[in-house]
Amino acid sequence: MGNRCAIDGGINLGSSWCAIRTYAAHAEEMGTQSPLEPIFFLKPPGSMVESPEHNPVTVELSGNNRIQHEVELVLRIGGGINPVIEEICVGLDLTDRIIQSEAKEGGLPWTRAKSFKGSAVVGNCQPIKIEDIPSLHHGWRLELSVNGESRTTADTSTMLHSPLDLLTSLSKWAPLRNGDLIFTGTPKGVGWLNDGDLAEATLINPDGEVKSSLRVHFSAPSSLK
Repeated sequence: MGNRCAIDGGINLGSSWCAIRTYAAHAEEMGTQSPLEPIFFLKPPGSMVESPEHNPVTVELSGNNRIQHEVELVLRIGGGINPVIEEICVGLDLTDRIIQSEAKEGGLPWTRAKSFKGSAVVGNCQPIKIEDIPSLHHGWRLELSVNGESRTTADTSTMLHSPLDLLTSLSKWAPLRNGDLIFTGTPKGVGWLNDGDLAEATLINPDGEVKSSLRVHFSAPSSLK
């Protein structure tokens, strides 16, 4: 059993700092290259929802064949002026690819494509000891299925930057606060989501134990019902 990340009701609600293209295979499937240094974008607190253990949370889609899923290891930050990784969980970063593509073509920011309500879903959090943080880059596994069909299975050892390196890089310039989250990037295996889909994701430690999980049911926009 894990802890709730205490993001409901605005309690300890933080921002999500999201690293891009931290897995080479994902960069390749998107037709891009991984940056030499970590690059982040930001999701506001209002974009986040928490998936209660064993019960799916519902996220409304803006339409079929436009939202894609990305499963990620998520770090929860504490430590005040000296940020540290206090907890971990599995997360889903959702992207409206239609809006993102249009914004990129126009040389415009793509905040709307990444920061809509429900675009950041997190599972149950687990505390992690300081001495165990280096292990997050060795043998932890992310798995994602949609309607029971496997979409992503990946080992965190294939990340180009370790979780600790991501925190170190970000804390040099970002105004991190207790309760902020770092989405560490997605492996290969992004895919489309449609009305009625059920996504299930897990974070598994090197001993094969599920340490965090989430379930998300996706529904059509209210205007189309």
